[in-house]
Amino acid sequence: MTRTDVCVIGAGVLGLTAARELASRGHTVTLLDAEAPFAGASHRSFAWINANNKPPHAYHRLNALGMEEHDRLQDELGGQWFHRCGSVLASSAGTPEQRAEFISERLDRLYAEHYPAEPVTRDDLAGLEPVVDWAHLLPDGGEALFFPDEGYLDADLFAAGLLNDLASRGVTVQQGRVTHLASDAVSAHVLLDNGVELTPDAVVVAAGAGSRALGLPVADLAAQEGATARTHSFLGLSVPTDVPLGRVVITDVINVRPRHDGRLWIQLPGVEHRVAEAVDATSTDAVCDEVRHLMEIELEKILGTPVPVPTVYLSGRSLPEDGFPLVGFTDEPRRIYALVAHSGMTLSALLGRLVAEELDGGSGAGEAGEAAELLASFRPDRSAASEPAPSTPFIGRQ
Repeated sequence: MTRTDVCVIGAGVLGLTAARELASRGHTVTLLDAEAPFAGASHRSFAWINANNKPPHAYHRLNALGMEEHDRLQDELGGQWFHRCGSVLASSAGTPEQRAEFISERLDRLYAEHYPAEPVTRDDLAGLEPVVDWAHLLPDGGEALFFPDEGYLDADLFAAGLLNDLASRGVTVQQGRVTHLASDAVSAHVLLDNGVELTPDAVVVAAGAGSRALGLPVADLAAQEGATARTHSFLGLSVPTDVPLGRVVITDVINVRPRHDGRLWIQLPGVEHRVAEAVDATSTDAVCDEVRHLMEIELEKILGTPVPVPTVYLSGRSLPEDGFPLVGFTDEPRRIYALVAHSGMTLSALLGRLVAEELDGGSGAGEAGEAAELLASFRPDRSAASEPAPSTPFIGRQ
């Protein structure tokens, strides 16, 4: 069945890419967001584009292909937001033997996946990223890992590129909060909080954490027990700086990467547990201010110069309960389509295309077959979808 009129709920990174792919195929697209484009998790994302720690094989493959798809989409839109600068993963935790085992196991798995990865010494790192004090991050020496094909996404530039392309096709973001979804053999039914009902041929639910309110098994960011390191994270944004950081640096002390405007994105793995203290607006401000100060201390240690961090976000994750993407139809008439993923930045370009192809009915057996194969493990009706996965080690698990 070909859907000519499609409503996309959510104007984050996944909603925008899906809407753009659908519009480029000639569909009439209505794009809704409860707030504004990129107002949710997409606005507050470290946006490390990678696939080095995404087991099992099906998930790794999806992320690896997602990286390649960003190249295609960037070329197609004439953008400069995807930077394949490479990333470094370094850990000083545990004994030297434990760290060597960690590196060996990661390399064995990635070599089996034919994923570019290289062991590097502290001397190598000084050449790769000379602005970083590697003696502070790896005081006992030892090896780290370098992933030459990885990089980062300037999400604000990416969003602007997608929105401009959509506007050129007559699609703009309309503010509207969806309160109810249903479907029948004739159409989908989208009820808005102002009482308006839309009846498109199909609906794509790409509302991130808000997809929970529309019936998808997504982690509850407003749970009674409050924020946890599984559902929330602190993300710092520095002032513009002339520090010439060129790559994504991921460690168990600090994660840092550059931006197009000279600012740096920062995370501190060691403070993630403190999200539980941010129970209301007053405490959130106080905790974020303490985290901001700690970020400035660690930045000065590794960069050798003070870098103010005026902004710290407490960011809620768009997290399907079992940690894996929810992509596919959720109803018998096949008119309501789920599109939610934690690794949305890495996966967005690929999932946008695959969703459009499935809603399009596939313009050929090859396209339909590719989507069916790649997404088979990630359908919303899988048995484990609603089972919350435990928290995993923060380093390199994004």
